[in-house]
Amino acid sequence: MNSKSGEKLISVYWFTILILVAGGIVAMVYVFYGVQYDVREIEGSIMINQISDCISRKGVLNEDIFEKSYQDNFLKNCHLNFNVEDENNWKENLQYYFEIKIFEINDLVNPKVDFNHGSLNLVSSCEIASEDYEKLAKCVEGKFYSIGKNNEQYLIKILSIIRKSEKNVKS
Repeated sequence: MNSKSGEKLISVYWFTILILVAGGIVAMVYVFYGVQYDVREIEGSIMINQISDCISRKGVLNEDIFEKSYQDNFLKNCHLNFNVEDENNWKENLQYYFEIKIFEINDLVNPKVDFNHGSLNLVSSCEIASEDYEKLAKCVEGKFYSIGKNNEQYLIKILSIIRKSEKNVKS
């Protein structure tokens, strides 16, 4: 009789430990996968890198950037795709924006090239960006120097803005 009651007592402890371990695993998985990651800044940096590779190769400025036709077809020329998945009517509202300004080194006030593409409404998010307004678009700015064919020196500024807050920002 003693061995049967001992087996019943061990099986109760065994199931208790099994339930605790299973509950711990479920809690850890929920904590790990339940948090949304905000990758908009990284996505903006990747966009800047893609644009800068298209504008300047090995430090030499692509002279086509000065032509209006090249600027008008910039997305196609640089293999950029602003198409997004259809989440919360994203197809109707652009979720991306970039602005390119190219200055000659001796004139840093008046850009020689100034064009943009995307939703202009996103620019206002950069002016009021702070930690209190996480649901606004993320703005990333990049600057680099390049030289032209005749050794002209240029400063290139690229502003990249990514919205997609419905997917990347936890409520």
